[in-house]
Amino acid sequence: MDTTLPSGLLEVQHHQIDQGIEGIVDSTGKPLALAASLALLREHVYLEEAVLFPPLAKMGLAMPVSVMQREHGEIWPMIRSLEVACAAGATAKTLRKDANWLLQRLKVHNTKEEEVVYTAADRYEAASLDASLVKAMAAARMPENWACAMAPH
Repeated sequence: MDTTLPSGLLEVQHHQIDQGIEGIVDSTGKPLALAASLALLREHVYLEEAVLFPPLAKMGLAMPVSVMQREHGEIWPMIRSLEVACAAGATAKTLRKDANWLLQRLKVHNTKEEEVVYTAADRYEAASLDASLVKAMAAARMPENWACAMAPH
């Protein structure tokens, strides 16, 4: 994957996130690896919502962006729940059911995101003279206690 393109950078993160979750689901991983994947997932969602989605919505992808944000909001409570469980010392076995739920939703979500949103992001980046999205993603830092736009309150 070409990590100089938005799609490459974000797809690498998808794979890293999936690995930590899959380890719990298939009984080969540890809660510490899941916690790291969940932290990366929150940062990944932040990059998408704060950096990637605004310019894509302006270029005519408001509907796909809205769908992605809605799906982020649907998975957000599970991300937080699993993070709390990991921090409390939950075992891989007790995390398995919820990790599987999250993994299944991410597989569907990520496929749509990669095919529609990331393809558009690469087109946007190619039209930009300064590689603005990749630079902005590299510079972005998620604020403490940030939550996605459609997270339940």
